[in-house]
Amino acid sequence: MASKCANTVVVIHNAGIRLVDQWVDHPNITAVLFAHLPGQDSGRALVSLLYGDESPSGRMPYTVARNESQYNGKVAHPEGEYSRFPQDDFTEGVYIDYRDFDKKNITPRYEFGFGLTYTTFEYSDLRASLVFNASTLRNAPDSSIIEGGQASLWDVIATVSAVITNTGDMTAKEVAQLYIHIPGGPVKQLRGFEKIEVVPGHSTPVKFLLQRRDLSEWDTAEQAWVLQKGSYQVWVGASSRILPLAGTLNID
Repeated sequence: MASKCANTVVVIHNAGIRLVDQWVDHPNITAVLFAHLPGQDSGRALVSLLYGDESPSGRMPYTVARNESQYNGKVAHPEGEYSRFPQDDFTEGVYIDYRDFDKKNITPRYEFGFGLTYTTFEYSDLRASLVFNASTLRNAPDSSIIEGGQASLWDVIATVSAVITNTGDMTAKEVAQLYIHIPGGPVKQLRGFEKIEVVPGHSTPVKFLLQRRDLSEWDTAEQAWVLQKGSYQVWVGASSRILPLAGTLNID
């Protein structure tokens, strides 16, 4: 179809990852929409996007690789009596999706968190700060036990803020994303996102509240969630690979 139409838009109704490298670079394919399963109003929604009544604001909830071999965590298919029961030992640990791509320095086709709109945004004025003396409170303070653990794990212990400016000429929503590097952990981990609407030429602040749980790792020796000593790198941007703002939080 693309060979017969100079302005071909591909809409993918999918329930999971779909690779596109076999055809996406065709010169007549001008756009790709990962529409997923939007329901009965999918037609009206897609038309409003394609004709510019609304600007797209969705972001990729997974990484689209260039080849399936770039994904880890492959499922084994045993033989014999268990042949109908695929097995997975989860040897990849926490290194799934973008965390694994970052670890192996693999450039995907579309990274986790990626998405385009009909305008452009500029990020500025990153501020990151702790709201308590973390050096004296590496372990969560004694508190009542609620679903998920100690209630104090949900205490806000740090804040990160930035300013988003619409530098284009159409009102649109931006999804500002916060990523954190915990010392000794993956390169970066998503720890917050905010979708905000910004009119052209205007700026809107965005603020992320980081709970103790967001910055802690499970210590098998202590059998507790513990803050790590060192510098926590902080990034804010438009995707897991588009991160124009960087800073640090220091826990001694």
